Amino acid sequence: MTIDWAAFVVVVLVTLLGACGLVALYSLGLRLVDSAKGFRHTAGVGCFVLCGLAVAYAIYLIIPALH
Repeated sequence: MTIDWAAFVVVVLVTLLGACGLVALYSLGLRLVDSAKGFRHTAGVGCFVLCGLAVAYAIYLIIPALH
């Protein structure tokens, strides 16, 4: 049994970038929602929507019965 190290590195990098990106998007949403009302508040809510969509897509990819 051999390990395809190139594929392993790709999976590790995509996982790290995805996790860091999701955390950064969520923290940006918290920062924007906490600020004054207006465009910043709307942008913060948009960040939360994007986080929710990313999580829903990840669940879709993980569960084979959904596709």
